Amino acid sequence: MMNEVLNKSLSIRVCSNGLSFCTYAPGQETPFEYKAWDVNHTVSLAANLKDALMHEPMLQQQYQRVNVLIATPCFTTVPVAAFKKEDIKDVYQFTFPKDTLRHVSYNVLRRSGIAIVFGLDKNIYQLLLDDFPRARFYASASTLIEFFSEKSLFGPGRKMYVYLHEKEMTLYAFEQGRMLFVNTYVATSVADIQYYTLNVWKELGFDQVDDSLFIVGDVELRTVELSKKIKYFLQNVSVIDRSEDFKERLTMGNSFIPYDMQTLLICGF
Repeated sequence: MMNEVLNKSLSIRVCSNGLSFCTYAPGQETPFEYKAWDVNHTVSLAANLKDALMHEPMLQQQYQRVNVLIATPCFTTVPVAAFKKEDIKDVYQFTFPKDTLRHVSYNVLRRSGIAIVFGLDKNIYQLLLDDFPRARFYASASTLIEFFSEKSLFGPGRKMYVYLHEKEMTLYAFEQGRMLFVNTYVATSVADIQYYTLNVWKELGFDQVDDSLFIVGDVELRTVELSKKIKYFLQNVSVIDRSEDFKERLTMGNSFIPYDMQTLLICGF
C-alpha cells in the first residue's frame, strides 16, 4: 500500500467552467484514471470544488505528488533575468488592474528563460491548499510553453502553435526554442480563430512558405475546420495528432485527458 502511495500522483485541472482530475500510477496495467467533474453551473466554481473534495473518491486518497493546473488567460511573462518573486503581485496588478480578487502565483521556466505570473481564485487556492498542503500550482501556459519550446527545435523555420480549449484559443510562437509571442483570445468561431491567427502571423513577420503553423486542441471539430480554411493562406499547416505527439510518452495519446494536462505530466516540473 505504501509503495502505491509513493508512486502515485494526482493532477487537478481548473478552468473557467470546469474541473477535472487525473491520477497516474506508473507500473500499473492502466496507469491513468481521468474524470471530468459534473459541474453545477448555478453555484460558483469554488463551491463545486468544495463538493468534489468532499465526495470524489479520487480526491480522498494520499499521493506522492499533487499538481494543480490552472487554465487561465490571466497570466503575463517576465524575463528570468528581471524576475523577483517579491514583485509578482505588483506585476500582476499592473497587467490586470481590475482583477483584485486573485491569489497570485508564478512558475519559472528555466528552459525558456521566462517566468509566468498568473492569478487564480483565492477561494479555490485555499480549498486546495487545505486538502493538499504540498500541492504545486502551474499555469496551463507554463506547461505548454515548455512543451512547444522543445518541439520548435526540430525542423526549419519559425513555428506557431494554435491551442484550442474551452471557448478560447492561445497562440504560441517560437524561433528555435526561443519564445516570440504568447497570448489568449476569446474565440468561439472558426472565423475568429482564423482572424487572430493570421493577424499575429502578419504582425510577427512570419513567412507564408518558410514558417509553420501547428493546430492542436480539445475541440476536434474546430481544429479540423480551421486547418482546412487556413491552408488557403499558409503553406505549412499541420494538425497535431496527439497519439503521434505523445508517442513513447507517458500519456500514450489518451484523447480523454486535456492536452495541457498531458503536457504537465511529461514536462518534468
